[in-house]
This record gives sequence, C-alpha cells and structure tokens, in this order.
Amino acid sequence: MRHKIPIIIALLLLAGCNQKKEHQKPAPPNVTTTEIKQEDVPIYVDTIGQVISKNPVYIRPQVAGKLIKAYIKQGAIVKAGDLLYEIDPRPYQAILDEAIAQKVHDDALLKYAESAVNRYKQVVEEDFISVLNYEQYQSNADAAKAQVELDKAAITAAQINVDFCKVTAPVTGKISYFSVFEGDIVAVDDPTQITILLPMSPIDIQFSLPQQHFELIRHEQGNQGKWKFIATLPEDSKHPFEGISYFIDNQIDQDTGTILLKGRLPNKKLRLWPGEFVRVKVLYKMAPGALVVPLSALLIGKDGPYIYTVDKEGKAVATNVTVLTKTEQYAALQSTEVHVGDTVIVDGQINVAPGIMVNVVAANQP
Repeated sequence: MRHKIPIIIALLLLAGCNQKKEHQKPAPPNVTTTEIKQEDVPIYVDTIGQVISKNPVYIRPQVAGKLIKAYIKQGAIVKAGDLLYEIDPRPYQAILDEAIAQKVHDDALLKYAESAVNRYKQVVEEDFISVLNYEQYQSNADAAKAQVELDKAAITAAQINVDFCKVTAPVTGKISYFSVFEGDIVAVDDPTQITILLPMSPIDIQFSLPQQHFELIRHEQGNQGKWKFIATLPEDSKHPFEGISYFIDNQIDQDTGTILLKGRLPNKKLRLWPGEFVRVKVLYKMAPGALVVPLSALLIGKDGPYIYTVDKEGKAVATNVTVLTKTEQYAALQSTEVHVGDTVIVDGQINVAPGIMVNVVAANQP
C-alpha cells in the first residue's frame, strides 16, 4: 500500500504538467504593416534599348594634302565651329593667288574694252567707222566681262579649297580616337576618316517592341509615335531618364516580330554614353484608382499573387490579387476583396498563415 501512494502522486503531477502544456499557445508572429493606398498609376511595357548618338559625324578631308596640325586631343569635347585640324594650305593658297591675279589682269582688259565701246559709239553713229567694226568692239567687251566672271568663279573655288584646309567641328560632341596623325598625307577619296565626332547631348535611345506590345500601345496612344518612356542604366536604376519617342519604323521585322523605335533624351551631364544598354519602360496607359502597396507586401503562391491583410480581430487574411504593374518600390493591384485603407502586412509574412493572430510591431510604414 505504501508503494502505491508515490505512484499515484507521480501520475497526478504528470497529468498536471500535460494540462499546462495543452494550455500554452504559441505567441502571435510579429509583423510590420501599412495601409493600402489608392493612386493613378502608370503602366509600362518593359524592353531593352541602346544608347546611340543622334547624328554621328565622320570627319574626312575635303582636300588632299599633308596634315600639319591637330588642334584637339583624342577624346576631347568640342563645340560647333571649333578648329580641329589643319591641312597644308600652301598649294591651294597659290592657286587662289593666281586666280586673284588673273582677275586683276582681266579687269584691266574689260575696262579697256568697255572704254573702246563707249569711244566708238558716237563715231559709228556719224558713220566714221563701220557697224561691223563697232560690233567687234562690243563683242570684245562682252568676252572680257565673261572672262571676269570666270575669274570670280575660280577665286571662289580656290577660296573654298583654302577654307577646307582648316577642318572645323560641324556640331558639338566628343571626338573619338585618331585614324591619321600630324605629318600623314590625307586624300579626298580615302574611306578612312580622320576621326568620328559624336553628339552627346541630347542623345538617342533605340529599342524594339514585340508586335503585341506595339499594338497595345498604339491602340491607346495612336500612331503618331510620340510616346513617353523611361530609361535607366542597369547600374544606376535610381536615376531614371524621361524622354519621348520620335520615330517608329514603317514595318515589323519579319525575323524577330519586333518593331524599331527611337527616342531622345537630355544628357547634359553626359551620364549616358553611346553604345550602352539601358532598361526602357514605355508608357502603355494610366491605371486610375489602382490599389498601391509596397512591393514587399506582394507574395506568390500556387494560385498566383496574393497579399496578407489584418482584419479587425487581428487575424491574417490571405487574398489573391491581380497585379497591374510593379516597380522596385511598389505594386499596383486590382481586387474586389481588399480596399483603400485596409491594413496590409509588408514584413514578417514567413511566420504568418491564414486565420492566425498576428502582433503588429510597426504600423503605417511608408
């Protein structure tokens, strides 16, 4: 009998411990929340684009000769009208001087011929010389005048060649590497350019859109092609560039099923460089009154995108939503089951399940 009493006491103690364990419930998971906002949100179509110079200029000589001076360095930024190179002007200056001298000579002949016409005009009227002789004087004057006009044209042509000896920048931009250097002989018909001048500001972006996206945007915004877009560098997505397209190709590429577009961007600080690839977001349309939540609130399940909201009792509610668009900061949603002002969980969802109580440790986070 004495041995049974301790056994009974031990059983009672064990039963008491089990009852305590049954009454202990896990603590509600800690979550961070904010309110669902409502905004007019732009919807974009994403693609990849490339930075290109809007008007590349290939600097080639317009006269042949020896390159005697380079006034700029490779890679320099130049302005329109800046002197870049000089070709030996002496041969062309000699031709110009010869043309000028020839004109002086022919001006003298013209003056003499015109004076002869004026001198013999009265004489022919008084029949002191024949009409035939007078017409000869008139013909000589006309020929001398024509020769002077030829001299003027020769001077103009020679002056142009002298001017071509000084190569100036036609536009503002950045010089590339040199293909020829001081002392080299350049030729007019040489396909090798001296250098390439690329305008850098403004600068163009070219990109392609698949046919289905092109038709969506065209249906919303028409055929004019002045579509807003945003370009970002992959390494610097926090500083977007806003531009407007100005060109749409006249046909869909049969090999790729895409269409080429071009747009223009300001580039005063030269943050965009020709040849770089950029992310391009073309504005499709505005979504008025969209529900907006931080991107961290959006989850993906077997039935698609969903979010967790917190009801009045403090319980988590999972709701499937339609995603209109999303960025690195927010997601724009559409749903009939959640509303503006509802509390949405933005952090701590890993420990949350539908219907369980949650402990809000930080509310109304931006």
